[in-house]
This record gives sequence, C-alpha cells and structure tokens, in this order.
Amino acid sequence: MLEFPNEFLFRMKDLLKDEFDAFLSSLNQEREKAIFVNENKISVQDFLSLVKNDSNFPLEKIDYEKAGFYIGGIKLGKHPLHHAGAFYIQEPNAMFTVNSYSFKGNEYVLDMCASPGGKSIQIANRIPDGILVSNEYVTARSQILFSNIERMGLKNVIITNDTPENVASAYAGCFDVVLVDAPCSGEGMFRRGEKVIDEWNVGLAKKCQARQLNILNQADKAVKQDGVIIYSTCTYSLEENEEVIQMFLSTHNYKLLDIPKNEHMSSGIVIDNVVDYKKCVRLYPHKSRGEGQFVAVMKKIDANNLIANGNEKLNKSIIANNFLKENLTLNLNPRETNNKIFHIINENMIKRGVNYITKGVLLGELVKNRFVLAHNLFTAYGNQFKKIINLNYKSNELLKYIRGDVVDITDFDGYGTVLVDNCALGGFKISDSKFKNHYPKGLRI
Repeated sequence: MLEFPNEFLFRMKDLLKDEFDAFLSSLNQEREKAIFVNENKISVQDFLSLVKNDSNFPLEKIDYEKAGFYIGGIKLGKHPLHHAGAFYIQEPNAMFTVNSYSFKGNEYVLDMCASPGGKSIQIANRIPDGILVSNEYVTARSQILFSNIERMGLKNVIITNDTPENVASAYAGCFDVVLVDAPCSGEGMFRRGEKVIDEWNVGLAKKCQARQLNILNQADKAVKQDGVIIYSTCTYSLEENEEVIQMFLSTHNYKLLDIPKNEHMSSGIVIDNVVDYKKCVRLYPHKSRGEGQFVAVMKKIDANNLIANGNEKLNKSIIANNFLKENLTLNLNPRETNNKIFHIINENMIKRGVNYITKGVLLGELVKNRFVLAHNLFTAYGNQFKKIINLNYKSNELLKYIRGDVVDITDFDGYGTVLVDNCALGGFKISDSKFKNHYPKGLRI
C-alpha cells in the first residue's frame, strides 16, 4: 500500500473537501491502461475487425477519444501490432488534453514539451493536412520522442531538440496551436509508485511554477494572432494550474475558452472570485478512469510582432533521389543536410538556429557516397515500396522477423518492406536469394 506525504494529503483535503476520502481511496487502486489507435497506419474500424477475437485486446471505448480504448491490465508493449505502430500505449486521461480543442485538420502546431510523444501522435493524426513541430529540450528524451514518432510512421512531424526560447524565436508567430504539456511536480502520477512520491516536496510546486510561466511566455511568441495555447499538467496544485493561468493572463491578452465536460470531469477552481477558471478541466482518479490532469485552453487576441528567422538552405541529394525513384511508387523530395537525407513537408518550416532531430521523415544518410536507409523510411513510406511482404500479426514468419532472424521469403531481389496486416513494420533486402533483416537491433524481441 502506497504512503503519501502528510503535506500533500493536507493540501488535497483542503482542495477536495467532501471528495477527499474517495480520492484517497482511489490512489491505492490499480492504474488504468489504454491504447490510441494510429489512424495514420490503420483505421479504427479495421483495427477493431483485426483484433475482435483476440483475448489480448479486451477493448473498452474511451468516450472522449475516438481512437482510444481502455485495455485493463493487459501488457501490449511486445505485441507485433505495437512494433508496427498500429497503436500507442498511453495513459487514458492524458488523451483528454488533445481532445480539449477541435482541430480542423490543416493547422500548424507546436508541441513545446513533447517527449515521450503520446500527445504529438494524437495531434499528428488530427492534422493530416497540417504540420507539427514536436520539441523536446532534454536530448535523451528527444531520442525517445523520435523513436515513437518513427514507429508510428508519421509524415507530417518535424522534431526539434532545443530550448523553448530558441524555438519561439525561430518560429515567432508561426503556429495556429501551441501545446504546453508542462513539466510539473507530478502529483497526478503518484499511483506509479514510490519513486514519484519520494521526489515530491511541498516547495516543488512553486519551483515548477516559474518554469511553467517561462514556457508559456515562449509559447505566446510562437502562436499567431487568434491562435490557441493548450496548457496542461499532470498535477493537482493550484500553484501550477489555475495560478499559472492567472499570472499568464495578467500580462498577456488572451481569453480562456470553455472546454466541454462530462460527469467524470471537474471544473477548474475559482480563485480571486474569477469564475472563468471554471472553464478549465481537472481530472481526478476517483472520478475518471485515469491519472490526475489539468487542462486550460486560451485564445490569443493580440498580434505577434516578432519576425521569424530565414529558412535554411538545403541541397538535393541525387544519390538518394535515384534510390527512391527505383524502389518506391511515389515521388518524394529528398533534401540533404550534414549527410542526412530528409523528406521535408514544407521548407518554410525549417529555420536557422534551431537544433533538429528530424526535419520531416528521416530517409537515410550518405556514407561515402552510399545511401544508408533509415528505419523511418520504412515506417513512414513502407506501404509505397514496390516490394512488400505482408504478414498476419499471428504468423511465425513475423515473429522470426521481429527477432531479427531470416524470413523464408526470397521471391525477388532488392529492398522492400515487411507489413503487419498492412501496417509498415520495417525493411529488408534480398540479394542472391539471401534475406537480410533490416529491423533495428534495439527493437528486436
């Protein structure tokens, strides 16, 4: 049974009053797990048809997320469909943040604090005709972000590894929507165990507040006039939630937008008699089937006068272009920078002075005038390769492939893609009737 700091319990009792006992009881109940179906690779309908008789998928619909399902206590991290990017394992209440705003589908969006990438994956699915810049300041976490975006095969995502200040300066006034899923004291994640609890102290919320305000100030620089900032945390403290919003609104010209709620959600807490804070949403584990969350949506109603930096000049790679024309059924637009080859959605979204992990889909690298293919090429454009092996997720040949073994298929020569029930998983090369497995060693079972 988990034990919680007395200071935390006193604060929560003051906050929740009559609901406190139910809240405290919920903290020692088992956490809910959920998945988000990646419609970039498979429709929800096709996914449900595929797994309808599979006991590994006891799916129950999440009412606020059209592609979200509770999965009970099932572990699916090693499932072939997870390897193939058909779904992403995500905390259910964390899915609500992206659903607090209705995307049109063509927005330019910045996810300011993106790792591990669940909300970025949701957003990229929401904006098939838009562009997402997904930023993570911590280098190690940015690699986790890239790995998840790569596995999902997303084609409309640019990944940056930079400070909020640098990103805001380079992309000043560029975005219709900026998501700030802010670093916080993590009170809403206490059910994850003792490590999270031990890291908490009564002064942590105030320390986080200063950082959260700074990130919001940078988000303001990056968002367009009439654009929207979505602010979220996984904590309960007033200091990091309503008080942060209060401080931000006192120095910036925004208005809070109302977020539709259901009976499992709580309104934001009124401070200083400002009832507008009720437009925010609080999620508690005793009321909804997930961890603690806070969400606020703010619309900007003044102009942004900063000027964005110029575009980065990129050179076309003939070597990569020839390979792509020979092996794929669609025309890509490869661009080379520092020997890495990208397919860039929009070159106007590549700015000087920003540290990029990817500038779109990472296609490969030039090594001594040889084009070395990236795994991202197969996950994003695998279905467009001329040579394809499509395996059922229960097949023995698929298990062999994920293990890194040789697959007993040598009907043709050249590069191709292994699909899992039409979801691109990874690459291979067949030469002289020998199968070479290109599934990355770090991902193999």
